[in-house]
Amino acid sequence: MSFRWQWLSLGVFALGVLAGCQGTPTPQDVLDVESPQAMHARRAAEHAAKPQETFGNGATRIALITALMSPTGETVRERDIRDGASLAVDEVGGGQLSLLVENTDGSPQQIQDAAKRLAGQNVALVAVSVTAVPVSTVRQGLGSARAPLLVLRDNGAERPTGTFAFVSDRIDSAVEGASYAVASGHRRIVVLLPSDASAAERQRLERELAGYGIKPVLVAVTGTTAFSADAATKAKLKDVDAVVLVGAGDSDVGALSQLKANGYLKPNAMVVGSSGWGAAAYKRPEFSGSHLCLFGPENGSRMTSRYLDRYERAASPDAAYGFDIIALAAGLVRTQGEDAINQENIRSPNGFIGAAAAFRFEKNGTVRRTCAIHQVTGGSVKLLDPAPRSF
Repeated sequence: MSFRWQWLSLGVFALGVLAGCQGTPTPQDVLDVESPQAMHARRAAEHAAKPQETFGNGATRIALITALMSPTGETVRERDIRDGASLAVDEVGGGQLSLLVENTDGSPQQIQDAAKRLAGQNVALVAVSVTAVPVSTVRQGLGSARAPLLVLRDNGAERPTGTFAFVSDRIDSAVEGASYAVASGHRRIVVLLPSDASAAERQRLERELAGYGIKPVLVAVTGTTAFSADAATKAKLKDVDAVVLVGAGDSDVGALSQLKANGYLKPNAMVVGSSGWGAAAYKRPEFSGSHLCLFGPENGSRMTSRYLDRYERAASPDAAYGFDIIALAAGLVRTQGEDAINQENIRSPNGFIGAAAAFRFEKNGTVRRTCAIHQVTGGSVKLLDPAPRSF
């Protein structure tokens, strides 16, 4: 028998031995095979919210108050915030942090009681994801505890002095997009607000644009402004090379079409959208080629892959906000010690690096974030420029 056939015979014999050892599956073997449905149910149960939860065992305690025990059920937003924060304890906490989560029903009484419990546990920082209760309720519950308070609401929401906003919205996105347009050489800008924009949003938009030294040719509300071809309008809107569209409804599309039809836009004019655009807007042919400044985690990053592995769903911007609560605390403790979490250090002009790129706080407690620039193409968005990692 040749050498080759000897090895082939031995291979067949070995396979036969292995097959004999494996034998016929027993009933217990069959029961031990977990179905995909059972696996999902088991993992969901592992991550189900309880009234009080603790993640990590580090000496510096960070607190999060949610409304995940609401009688109407948990919201995707708050679930993502809590899951992002708990993931960050493992990923960036360095064994120095612990996360104390108080899951309430969202009522003022439960939220105040949760704050009282946290005040007695010497927490260094308190974050609040509940949106329907005044922030003053939390501050009253904390009493004399002076832990800084992060509020997961946008910059326009009402907050007591000394608290910090933590969510970037469509106004912030439009402002950062306008800044990108100017940096790209597009300086004659028209800004169009949707009809549902509040007076406070308009004021904030104009104030933040002025902070960048941007003075638009015109700020108008779509649906109430006609871009006619009369001489006065032509003189004012001559050679517009960028349009910032905060909204993406029919009136916004109509206003953009009027500007184009009456010859007010340069051939290379840039259309800048906002994070307020929905997925349906990407499919509108009028918006093809538009640029968007979007906040949130970068696809393919370590945070997004870890989040997907643990929770079996993609990381949302809210998950990134939850992650960044811990990233902020971890950065301060790692570089300056356990007592570093205070109002002054949180306002550091250098800012912080998190899952949602770089962020920092202004003197009035508003948050500013760097964002990634995307372009609308083929009914979706593609990344053009990643978010800067510093200011």
